[in-house]
Amino acid sequence: LSVSGKNDEIIPPAVAIFSPSKQEIQQKSKATLVCLASGFYPDHLNLVWKVNGAKRTEGVGTDEFSTRNGSTYSLTSRLRISAQEWFNPLNRFECVANFFR
Repeated sequence: LSVSGKNDEIIPPAVAIFSPSKQEIQQKSKATLVCLASGFYPDHLNLVWKVNGAKRTEGVGTDEFSTRNGSTYSLTSRLRISAQEWFNPLNRFECVANFFR
C-alpha cells in the first residue's frame, strides 16, 4: 500500500549512458549501451532510446519496475546494436526519460 501526498514534488532523473564493453564488441560484434536514470520521484518513468533522433524499439530491453533507493528511484534500459552501428561516427544515441501518469 502506498500513499502519496498531494504536494509530492517531482524530482527529475539524472540520465547517463554507459558505453559498450570492448570485450563484447570484439567477441560478439555487438554493442550494448546502458541507460541509467537515477534519483527521480515518483516512480512512473519511461525510458526511450533514440538513434539520430528517431525512436528505436528493436534491441531494447528496459527493466519492468523502477528500483527504490531511499526516497528516490532508478531505472535501467539497454540498447543492443551492431558494432558497425556503434562505430559509425555519424550515429547519435540518446536515452530520453519521461514521466507518465
